[in-house]
Amino acid sequence: MSAFAGRTVFHLNPDVVDAIERLRERRILSDARAASLLRVYRGELVSVEPELRAGLYVGVLLLVTGVGLFLKDNHERIGPAAIAVILGAAALACLLYAWRRLPAFSWQSVPSPHVAADYVLLLGVLLAAADLAWIETQFRLLGPNWAYHLLVVALLYLVAAYRFDSRAVLPLALSTFAAWRGVAVSLDFALRGARATPAVRANALACGVLFIGAGILSVRANRKAHFEPVWTTLGLLLFLGALVSGVFQYSGGEWLGWEVALAACSGLVIALAYRLRRVLELSLGVLAAYLGLLRIMGPAIGGSLGFLILAASSLGVVALLVRLQRRMREPA
Repeated sequence: MSAFAGRTVFHLNPDVVDAIERLRERRILSDARAASLLRVYRGELVSVEPELRAGLYVGVLLLVTGVGLFLKDNHERIGPAAIAVILGAAALACLLYAWRRLPAFSWQSVPSPHVAADYVLLLGVLLAAADLAWIETQFRLLGPNWAYHLLVVALLYLVAAYRFDSRAVLPLALSTFAAWRGVAVSLDFALRGARATPAVRANALACGVLFIGAGILSVRANRKAHFEPVWTTLGLLLFLGALVSGVFQYSGGEWLGWEVALAACSGLVIALAYRLRRVLELSLGVLAAYLGLLRIMGPAIGGSLGFLILAASSLGVVALLVRLQRRMREPA
């Protein structure tokens, strides 16, 4: 077996073919199943599921964008109340379809028998979120507390992700929750006339810790343990991003504390990710450490020599990531 262009290709193995034939003769495998397996090992069947899922995801985003543009151009003619009803009805129809097609709730991973139903669910929750946003912008139900509609949307996404076991919807829930915290803090400080950046950074750190903790807890409790990479990756992105923000915002001696924290945390992430063979988390840790190094190299990066240093260091980071990933794929 070898990997080529992201696909798994099986080379013809006489032993495997003979084993399949014997299982068919003993009626352990049906003729149809045996024929399908033989086609796989002969390289006649190639999975297009990743391409299909990517196409459906892009299609959903384009459809939602098209709906938004249509309503933008025709909202005066249709009317705000009618638009709210149309969006709500479309979202409800998509969610009912997903409810009927997708498996029942389980705390374990549930394979979906309908690939398209997963993306109908995604379309449904996006339309529901758009409907809530439209109602809030037109009717001001929450008034000055309008940012709380982001929390409502985040909870809607989270319930849908867990009910329908959707790893496509879960990132929307987490990113919307983080956006709610950032917007809420920014509005609060804007009303007081104060700078909100430090508080937004603190909320990013808190959300990062919360998400990482939720991912670890899901594995420990064996409750949707397969969601852990989504929780952990987004948590690390927020946490390390906040540390990088602190490193680059402050001048004088203030940035040194952030630099030390960034170096320690990114080093811990790299060590754990390498040990657990987690490529994406390893890449985040290396990138965060590299950005911290650039802050230290700041005075030297200037002019043509600085450009060469930046280019060479970037290539070095890429080469390091490639090397580490190859080492991680080697048998333990």
